[in-house]
Amino acid sequence: MPNFEEYYRELLKREGSEQRQLISVWDKKLINEISRDFEQAVANSNFIESFCVIRQNSSNQSIGNQVEVYAIEQLNKHLKIYQIEKCSGAGYPDRILAKGDFKHVALEMKATSGWNPNDSNRRVLTSSSKKLQDKFAPPIYHLICTIIYQNLTPKYQIKTVRLDFIEPQTSVSVRLEASVSHKLLENKDHESKCFPDKSV
Repeated sequence: MPNFEEYYRELLKREGSEQRQLISVWDKKLINEISRDFEQAVANSNFIESFCVIRQNSSNQSIGNQVEVYAIEQLNKHLKIYQIEKCSGAGYPDRILAKGDFKHVALEMKATSGWNPNDSNRRVLTSSSKKLQDKFAPPIYHLICTIIYQNLTPKYQIKTVRLDFIEPQTSVSVRLEASVSHKLLENKDHESKCFPDKSV
């Protein structure tokens, strides 16, 4: 099974980009500092066991997004050293864990209704290196923050905050994907038909 570092190496090659370090080995002191900051934020707040009210008729994806927004608001009120900031633009990561000008932690927030260690459902992190290359300079660290909640409809109760400090050797599942766009389909490298025959 490939690891994250191998994935980025292959991805850069496929994209025709120059090879560069897109994932760094975590410094143990940095792990400890981030962990302590999150631990005290959870301890000094009423976040755990608090309720996130979800809009009616929300899809599973929307529920996760609403829990994520709620979690970020609550955690940012109590984090003393770091702040969860938005990472603008499409693609991975959605967030940056920042400490002043230190913005080297690519943060992905996830929300799930329970943690099953045998669950093999994919959690897609990245399919393009563009955003990482545009927004980060080495060393680049990768962190997943998972908010685990319990469904007590219409409220969702926060149960756990889990941090995963992703290393270059972390195993990943890689799926080769291909996509097209209207722009690519206009390349005229294949035949197209429209019915009725209009200029589309």
